[in-house]
Amino acid sequence: MNGDASGRSPGRDTGPVDAETAVRNAHAWFETNSGWAPPDAETVAEWSADGVCRCPDECLVAPDGWCEHGLASWALILAALEQEDAVRSYRPRSAH
Repeated sequence: MNGDASGRSPGRDTGPVDAETAVRNAHAWFETNSGWAPPDAETVAEWSADGVCRCPDECLVAPDGWCEHGLASWALILAALEQEDAVRSYRPRSAH
């Protein structure tokens, strides 16, 4: 069994979480698990149209949700990455 006596995995907050925490948990999960790849946009769109989405550990949740293990849905993860990319593209570059 991974984690401490409570069953929690190290580096992940599996207590009450919000979307931001669930996305952080997913990034921590990526660091210790190999063999994963994000789904393509069409797959996420199909899942979302059905009102469901997968998490990186394959749990099935709502598109704007997270699983009992504290991992965000792929829809939340990819939206957070898009938002981060948008913020980076608007930051002025420093002159050298």
